Amino acid sequence: MQISVIIPVLNEEAVIGACLAQFCGVEDVELIVVDGGSTDGTQQVVEARGGVQWVQVERAERALQMNAGAERAKGDVFLFLHADTFLPPDGLMLIRDSVRVPNVVGGRFRLGLSEKTIGFRLVAFLSTLRSRYLGITYGDQGIYVRRETFNALGGFPPLQLFEDSEFCSRVAREGKFMMLNARVCSSTRRWRKWGFVRTVVEMWVLRLLYMCSVSDVTLSRWYR
Repeated sequence: MQISVIIPVLNEEAVIGACLAQFCGVEDVELIVVDGGSTDGTQQVVEARGGVQWVQVERAERALQMNAGAERAKGDVFLFLHADTFLPPDGLMLIRDSVRVPNVVGGRFRLGLSEKTIGFRLVAFLSTLRSRYLGITYGDQGIYVRRETFNALGGFPPLQLFEDSEFCSRVAREGKFMMLNARVCSSTRRWRKWGFVRTVVEMWVLRLLYMCSVSDVTLSRWYR
């Protein structure tokens, strides 16, 4: 069972090498990096790694990038991974085991964060609960889906924000959307850049506005 790992990037020179390195020596894995217009050395780092497909798209929109990567992918399962996210050591095995169950169409991991302070542990715990009980899942949890399910849904919706959670909600309506009993490790750099409290509050405010039908284009402009 081949897994296609699709990684959308924009100026990820600092982290993409380590992200790709976690798949060194792993069999039956296809690596696809989709760039949205990087101006740093991201492409050079990827090309130096070898064995990775480089896909260029015209603008930095994750939905566009991930769909472009899926068009190139040949795997039975698509795993959409952020450039600063690391799988647990047995992550690929857990994905393969889960999709061997007939009614499972995809899934995600529990969220883990790179810093282990009380605040970040709480964020990771609550994010996992949010995904499990509210069905709101974001890309930093490592989303995977069967190829046929992805194609049936037409890929990620063309949204500029919350395309990942909207996609996961649609996947869950197609069959069982697993939460694996293992954690990814995602970087806390976003929280460090914007501030811990501000990041948490702003994301929830944006989410509430999205639920109130505020345009994703407007929300994306505020987010950026």
